[in-house]
Amino acid sequence: MKFGNIRVGSLAGIPILVSPSWFILFGLTTWLLATQFYPDALEGAGRTTHYAMAVASVILFFASIVLHELAHSLVARAYNIPVKSITLFILGGVAQITREAAKPLHELLMAAAGPLTSFLLTGTFFAAWFALGANDTRPVDYVLVWLALMNLILGVFNLLPAFPMDGGRVFRSICWLITGDYSKATSIAAWTGRGFAAAGIACGLLAVAGRDMVIADSAASGAWIIFLGVFLENAARKSLAQNRLVNELRMYKAEDVMTPNLPVVDGGQTVGALARGVIELNPRVCYMISDEGSLAGLLSGYELRGVPEREWGNVTARQAMVPAAELRATARERLVSDVLLEMETEDLFHMPVVENGRVVGVIARDRILKLLVQAGLVPSRT
Repeated sequence: MKFGNIRVGSLAGIPILVSPSWFILFGLTTWLLATQFYPDALEGAGRTTHYAMAVASVILFFASIVLHELAHSLVARAYNIPVKSITLFILGGVAQITREAAKPLHELLMAAAGPLTSFLLTGTFFAAWFALGANDTRPVDYVLVWLALMNLILGVFNLLPAFPMDGGRVFRSICWLITGDYSKATSIAAWTGRGFAAAGIACGLLAVAGRDMVIADSAASGAWIIFLGVFLENAARKSLAQNRLVNELRMYKAEDVMTPNLPVVDGGQTVGALARGVIELNPRVCYMISDEGSLAGLLSGYELRGVPEREWGNVTARQAMVPAAELRATARERLVSDVLLEMETEDLFHMPVVENGRVVGVIARDRILKLLVQAGLVPSRT
């Protein structure tokens, strides 16, 4: 059974989601604080107090992570880059920003906004501690100091130049400014990130073997560093692969991959009349559905195959189509790399190509993927 993310609210119109994996981290962190850290720090308090301190600490820390990601998101939106959501998961949080920055300075500001917010929160928690008297006899003091230190660690850790972390993106933006080449900057940053990942994995392995590596002085902390290193290595490797895909697709414009002169059919026709004897020969068939002379929607082989054959005679093209209001149009000159990114982000299978208000063709996502298969950049599904 597959469990999806849970929406818990929104900030500035951006949905806040929680991955099921986050609950593992929430429970583990709460347990460690309540049974080990806070009992050692505040010995006179009871078990209930320790658990209350732990729960408050973890909730406020993850609220801090949401604010960290919200800072990235607000800067992105300031540069007209849509943000789909902020998600908490087992490694912290991530803002789903739909596309990369158009200029290196924009990326630098977007990437730096998160760590700067964490440093601001560090100062805020320390200021609250001092305002309350800054002593070491009350539970609230330990919670505030722990939150200040954790936000400081979060800010410093994220500034490591290990792409695709925030510091890695700052590093890429600087490389981009110097070289003037986004692709080259991405390669430099991603390979640097792989180097950091390899170093982290090596330190973790030595810590597991019993060596004190400063950043990992036990088998447990060594295992965690290894886990983070593997995560960073995988993310950096994916970034390199994505960079190669983008470079390949930048060779094409939307008009190069669109299917022109689509057949126009009336929305009242049945799915059977359009599918029978057609989808077998042309699985990528696509129709424009007309409604009194205007575009009502698109009906592709994907939607046709989604209707059970026994219902073909009862379901009309208008009922099975993707309505025009749900379609995202593009222009002939747009780069296919940008088209695919939008289609993947918005979960679109087709995108009309429009010129002077008229649909001149349609791009199918599988047509773009076929280009990548032919280039040997992605494996064939057959």
